[in-house]
Amino acid sequence: MPVGRRTALREGGDGRGWLSGRSGRHGGCLRTPAGRVPLRKKQRDVDERLRRITAKLARVPRLPARGRSFGEERHGFYLGPPLTERQVSAFEAQHGVRLPAAYRRFLTEVGHDGAGPHYGLLPLTDWNVDGSTATGHLARPFPVEPAVRVGQDWWQRLGRPRPPFSGTMAITSQGCSYLTALVVTGPARGRVVNIDLDPERELFFSPDTDFLAWYERWLDETADGLDTGGFSLSIPGTEPTLADTLTTSPDPELRIAAARTLRRRPYLAPTTRAVLRAAVASDPEPVVRASAITTLNVAPTDEDLRVLYQALADPAPAVREAAVRTLARRGTFWQAKARWLLRDEDPEVKKAALKALEDSQVLTEEDVLPLRDDSAASVRAAVISHLSPLDAPSAPATTRAALADPDSLPRVTAVAIGIRRRWLTETDLRAVEHDLDDQIRKRVTSALTRMTRRSAGSASPRTR
Repeated sequence: MPVGRRTALREGGDGRGWLSGRSGRHGGCLRTPAGRVPLRKKQRDVDERLRRITAKLARVPRLPARGRSFGEERHGFYLGPPLTERQVSAFEAQHGVRLPAAYRRFLTEVGHDGAGPHYGLLPLTDWNVDGSTATGHLARPFPVEPAVRVGQDWWQRLGRPRPPFSGTMAITSQGCSYLTALVVTGPARGRVVNIDLDPERELFFSPDTDFLAWYERWLDETADGLDTGGFSLSIPGTEPTLADTLTTSPDPELRIAAARTLRRRPYLAPTTRAVLRAAVASDPEPVVRASAITTLNVAPTDEDLRVLYQALADPAPAVREAAVRTLARRGTFWQAKARWLLRDEDPEVKKAALKALEDSQVLTEEDVLPLRDDSAASVRAAVISHLSPLDAPSAPATTRAALADPDSLPRVTAVAIGIRRRWLTETDLRAVEHDLDDQIRKRVTSALTRMTRRSAGSASPRTR
């Protein structure tokens, strides 16, 4: 049966499911805001979605204009064979859970272990998100609700012990410590959530209603040519829908997600670029303005560049930082303003201006030296980092002077660069051999050992 590639997006709605609405069972029906949906109809809906996914999985990899799926070299768009009912039931019995229906049917009717977002679907045996071996790990609820925004300290505020991810099972690896998990037990049962194994970092629920909606959106976006690298932090929607969300949504999180999702599209219409320019100029939330700046930087027009230049004077530091990073290597019209930003009150803006000028190969020693005594330790450290590639005459002396900095960050930077460039003598290193910072002590000890070996080698009979 021919299926339009926008089907999943229509079902996914405008992304507001990201922050609202969970359905629950009531008798023989599924209770939703619109009323009750008979379970039989729900099953027929799942039947149709599984047929669509199977057809798309066979067709999408062969589309000539499809997007490259991040991690596809691992799975090659091939799924392992479906699991048997016996295999899935044995897993459920072992862990005292019943897998969410949509995911369960995918495993037993479509396949497992292979084609999927990021590095592909994990086998069922790799379910363990955080390595916990505690009995009943999957059966204990994951307490976070999709409708509740959680901060970086979410696990502490909820009183969660480490590791805090009970009730969830890994379904993909995003690389490093990032995973995609499926909630098996708890108020968000059936939802897909993006997590970092460092629980002090924020987690993000996928806007999709369940596993099948998440998986089909990945196929649809790949077919539409989108870069799937940012899939986990995006929301469903066509380009006009996303532009409308950026313009009209009262929720800044949705406006950010809309701008971020538009960034993944291979081409943006002039009307969409106009919406992004308006967001940069007038959105009330600085983080939305900054996100729109990054999206507008994809093949910018002259009009886009004018708006980005104007953003260098934005009252919010995050926006000024985003703008100066964006303008690097884009002509010379912005460089005088970037040098003015080296005197900015915000250290992150100063560092961004240094980096933009360096990337554009116009940074000079005269630009950097006034920042040697900056009040921010991160800026003082950046001075050392930026003087080094310039081979500035003042670089060795500045690096040695930083060994006495009251903050460890400039000292660490000075030791690392000074050792690599051989600007530090044995006397310099002995002065910080017992530094309070463990990283400095290790680097210095290693460098002194190498110096001793070189000295012993030069004094051997062969070279006398």
